[in-house]
Amino acid sequence: TQSTWGASRRRKRMVKQKITEKADLILQDIGRAIGVKFAPVNIPFPRRRQTLAVMILFALQPLGVLLGLYLLFFCRGLLWYLFVLYLGWMFFIDTAPKRGHRYSPTYRGLRLWKWFRDYFPIHLIKTTDLEPSQNYVFGYHPHGIIGTGAVVNFCTDATNFCGLFPGIKLHGLTLASNFMIPFFREHIALLGMADASKETCDNILSSGAGQSILLVVGGAAEALNAHPGTYTLTLKNRKGFVKIALRNGAHLVPVFSFGENDLFEQVSNDKNTFLRRVQHKLQKIMGFSIPLFRGRGVFNYTFGLMPFRRPIHSVVGKPIIVPKIPSPTNEDIDKYHNMYIEALHGIWEEYKDKHAPNRVKSFTLED
Repeated sequence: TQSTWGASRRRKRMVKQKITEKADLILQDIGRAIGVKFAPVNIPFPRRRQTLAVMILFALQPLGVLLGLYLLFFCRGLLWYLFVLYLGWMFFIDTAPKRGHRYSPTYRGLRLWKWFRDYFPIHLIKTTDLEPSQNYVFGYHPHGIIGTGAVVNFCTDATNFCGLFPGIKLHGLTLASNFMIPFFREHIALLGMADASKETCDNILSSGAGQSILLVVGGAAEALNAHPGTYTLTLKNRKGFVKIALRNGAHLVPVFSFGENDLFEQVSNDKNTFLRRVQHKLQKIMGFSIPLFRGRGVFNYTFGLMPFRRPIHSVVGKPIIVPKIPSPTNEDIDKYHNMYIEALHGIWEEYKDKHAPNRVKSFTLED
């Protein structure tokens, strides 16, 4: 009967709950003994889905490297020839890294990105409208370890960027070396991303109304300052993005991302320490920095390479109106650079108490 069937289901749920509680107690005892905090056994499905999304998307880059090496050095026959042809197209024919023309609204709107967003969660805060007839240079601060908020908020539609800023076609710019990773490059190309070269900036900004770029201005150097609760920006002498904006008559849009530095714990690397000197030397050789960091694991909260579940709030400030000056002088660049810093500082002052209540260091600039 219906009542008997219902009672049976209730008994099964009770047995399952008791088993889960017992398993959690055992894991807690083991965790206390070895200094590891394990995740509960019974986690709601939406949270498991969010974790899976982060695992998949964070793994794409290293998987691209490993798959490329495997196909090049260990495969034989037709598959090897096809891969070599792909490499030839990738290095000598494809223009997506210089133009961002593989931008796919469908790919940017995948539900997978929303699951990724909800893991932290990540928020996009609009303070003003942007005129779609203009071009813009967005500056994103701080870089963080990976720049997670920059990708989710501005290279996908997970936080409704296209709805908040209609008519603005934004291209996130990244290291050219990322477009040398087989298959991973197709993923970032579909997000509309391109390499962070002067040629690319000019190509995109001159390709029509609303075409805009996002630069993580602090870059690799700023990643080495990505410690939780701190906001040290590498910006004092970063003026190239202002020059690009002036040459193209593209308005400057400051973006301050509260919480970006909180996603990972980085090994202490204060200036003038041996570790910092080694990191700077490696950065000069390779073009990117190597911060030593840790996050959480899939099944524990103590160690691993997964980011911590900590919120990000990216605030898009009011645009700074920039005239078109084909050959800007140093005075022109300094003028708009100072205006940009003032605007960024204004965002910090307005939102710091709401979105950075646990900060341990105030907003500071360095070379």
